[in-house]
Amino acid sequence: MIPYEIVHMFTDRPYAGGALAVLPDAAGLGTAAMATLAAELGTTETVFVLPAAKPDEDYRVRVFQPSGETPFGSHSAVGTAATLVRLGHLPAGRVVQGCGPGRQRLDATAAGAALIGAGPLPATGIDPAPLLAAAGLTGADTTADPPLATGFGAPFALLPVRDSALSRARPDPDRMAADGLKALCLLACAPDGKTVRARLFAPGFGIPDDPACAPVAMALGLWLAATGRLPAGDGDHRYTVH
Repeated sequence: MIPYEIVHMFTDRPYAGGALAVLPDAAGLGTAAMATLAAELGTTETVFVLPAAKPDEDYRVRVFQPSGETPFGSHSAVGTAATLVRLGHLPAGRVVQGCGPGRQRLDATAAGAALIGAGPLPATGIDPAPLLAAAGLTGADTTADPPLATGFGAPFALLPVRDSALSRARPDPDRMAADGLKALCLLACAPDGKTVRARLFAPGFGIPDDPACAPVAMALGLWLAATGRLPAGDGDHRYTVH
């Protein structure tokens, strides 16, 4: 029998947020077995935890969606790190996860984990027209805030819209694929400047409407700083994403 855990990330109650399957000891599994198990479990992502392969990492993972392997480990890193600490596989504190060529650094406890971003933080202006068309919206749905491509590592397209447009948005996966747009985040910022409602359409990653995404939540922090809602300097600057 192969033990596994189902973790519900980015939520305060069971069976909400993003469901993640974690296999804490997958060293004996090959690629075909991992793909079969991920398809059987059917969660958005399934993480197979492996021994560290390099001196600068505590453990290594391979991440599979039901449709196949993905090279990105940042989203699932939060649930994986907290699960490994809770099960006693790692001590609480700073941990480094290896996934493909990347490294994810986290502060983890048995109750949760914080993903740490560092490095160049570009924020590039982008044309809103194809983004609006991809979401089934029009220029009347936008705000005065700029759409930006930003994030730690691969940038995400962030499009600010009116709050009422979030529920009306209908993504067009074919148009997004034709435009080379793997993911699109619509965001509506509350008057307090530190609370955001968001929807993420990520058909390019096999998730048509993602209920929660760690890398995008981090990218939203960069957008808030770029638009002056959060300080751009060092410090503890908090915001909330729904």
